[in-house]
Amino acid sequence: MKSPGLTFILPAMVYLSVLVIYPTIYLYYMTFHTFNPLYDLAPRYAGLQNFFVIAQDADAGYSILAMLFLTSITVPAQLALGSLIAILFTSPRLRGRLVLRSIMLIPLSIPAVIVGLNWKMIFFTYGPLNTFLTAVGLEPQPWLSAPFGNSFNTFFVLAVLDIWQWTPFVALAVAAGIESIPQQIQEAAALDGASRLQMIRHIVLPLSKTIIIIILLFRLIDSLKIFDIIYMLTFGGPGNLTTTLPFYIYKVGFTLTAAKADIGYASLLSVVLLLIATVLVLMVLTRVLNVRRVVWE
Repeated sequence: MKSPGLTFILPAMVYLSVLVIYPTIYLYYMTFHTFNPLYDLAPRYAGLQNFFVIAQDADAGYSILAMLFLTSITVPAQLALGSLIAILFTSPRLRGRLVLRSIMLIPLSIPAVIVGLNWKMIFFTYGPLNTFLTAVGLEPQPWLSAPFGNSFNTFFVLAVLDIWQWTPFVALAVAAGIESIPQQIQEAAALDGASRLQMIRHIVLPLSKTIIIIILLFRLIDSLKIFDIIYMLTFGGPGNLTTTLPFYIYKVGFTLTAAKADIGYASLLSVVLLLIATVLVLMVLTRVLNVRRVVWE
């Protein structure tokens, strides 16, 4: 007679095997093969060829730097702004919290395609933003055409869009963490004469450290795989300026007419992205949370 427990976990095991375990094993398998469906009938074993290619691929190196640069802008800004908004939202003097929080959910509820199209219209050469700058006597900027202006402009646009869309998530999550702090602690601090600023500095932020670090990990991992806004706004351009590693993987693995199109090489790039994310997460855990080892119980 079969165990009832095995019957319950069997669907989950099948799901993990088909959609997680097998694709992961196949990903590592393909790193040692080359395969372009336009020319090859099946993957061809290439040994360490892909590793030699990535070592000499300047575009891959640049895409990694572009990804890390964009992440270094968006994640700290989202944490700082989100924490500030969360502190404001949890202030006892604030009225209409539910309405404000509902409004904060709007950027999260809009599909990425619509977000990209709307912001592309805003930052267009003759769009509303440049029209406003011209109206107030300022020079219009080529926001999405960096070769004809400041190359930082295009990264600035991508960073602003990502910060606008995900800062509300950080704010709402941190606000939930702050509200979970026992009210008696803050009341006792108030009786001892602590000001609101002192309570934020010595009570609210220290007791919210864990939730802030968890949010940092979520946003760090998510920011490393930014793809949709780049696809909709710049398509990796102008040139390769905004081609981050996830978008470069897309170009190599799915644009089969590209110069370096190869699903095997794209698999190796995906493994590199996974390694970078793992290293950064471990750095946060060991340096910020002071986690020295993981104990499995």
